[in-house]
Amino acid sequence: DFTIEGDSAQSLSDYVGNGKYTLVDFWASWCGPCRREMPVIKELYEEFGSKGLQVLGVAVWDEKDASVKAIKQLELPWPQILNAQTVPTDIYGISGIPHIMLIDPEGVIVARGMQGDSLRKVVRETMANYTPVAK
Repeated sequence: DFTIEGDSAQSLSDYVGNGKYTLVDFWASWCGPCRREMPVIKELYEEFGSKGLQVLGVAVWDEKDASVKAIKQLELPWPQILNAQTVPTDIYGISGIPHIMLIDPEGVIVARGMQGDSLRKVVRETMANYTPVAK
């Protein structure tokens, strides 16, 4: 877990381990590959959001204002932890972005480092066998 202090403190645990799968996208506004991956994440969010898949963006290595501007430009509908800088990337050993993790309903990382078709495949296979539990 990690907590980012700001206007209001936000922790990864505010979003994961709540009985649903969570796709966590570590990204930055200036990162071209991150921006190119957003349509894939949106596609999966639209396909599985109503079936219990949550998406969380974590803006790293970026200025908060630039992240906010990119969220508006890209029309990202999911929650974001802003201004995380190097806190989560140090904890999880992330050396490049985008870095996408799939976290299970109990809060355990089940897959990481996927993009494009590999991301689609992992999420679709996982969600095919998942029934959300009401909490």
